[in-house]
Amino acid sequence: MGFLTWLISIAYKSIFLTGDAGLKRAHVATKVLFATSLLVVYTLSPEKAPLVLPVLLILGLLHAGLEWITATITLTGLVGAYLGCSSYLLSFTGLYTMTPLQVLLVVFRSITIGFAVILVFNMISPAELYNALHVLGAKRFSSYPLLVWRLMPLGLRNFVDAVAVGYLKREKITSRIPPATASLIEAGWFIEEYSYWRLRVKSKTQIPLSRSIVYSIVLVVASLTTLLLASL
Repeated sequence: MGFLTWLISIAYKSIFLTGDAGLKRAHVATKVLFATSLLVVYTLSPEKAPLVLPVLLILGLLHAGLEWITATITLTGLVGAYLGCSSYLLSFTGLYTMTPLQVLLVVFRSITIGFAVILVFNMISPAELYNALHVLGAKRFSSYPLLVWRLMPLGLRNFVDAVAVGYLKREKITSRIPPATASLIEAGWFIEEYSYWRLRVKSKTQIPLSRSIVYSIVLVVASLTTLLLASL
């Protein structure tokens, strides 16, 4: 129970710690530019992916601080260690050969890709998705991103609480999944009932957003640096 709760806790911090601050305030065009630069590196030069990690760490520090970096590195490090160890163990079957250096490259590449995915996800603002759907004409569905972004962290917290209750009752973790799911569905019903008309009528106006020129410039510089590292 302790390990599972800790794992959910770091996942919660890495995804939902920042709120609407940091790089979420950058301009949408700079976010698209940065995501595109990462795709270029990972598609055309996947072996150079670990070179981008320092850029991601600096952005993470500016975006959310050391606590978020620690949680994200821990989460992606667990995934990277699993992929590295499983790849190395599979090499004993004789299908391929793998040196310890190649194992480290797999680990660091996994950490870099995972860190980049989480960072880009953290840049997405539900209010921006709301405005995008409004502009594209899907005004009836524009409020759904706001509802989903509210339910995701609530679902994680409910799951942790359900596991904690099961631990106190000495129950199996699997027996606590249905109550956690039911609690999340009930919370969704409450939010849907509270936002009944908002979810069933077309949005009339966009949500005003405050943009940060500083964060926008930082993302442009990071994108150019990423492309430069890929060309080395």
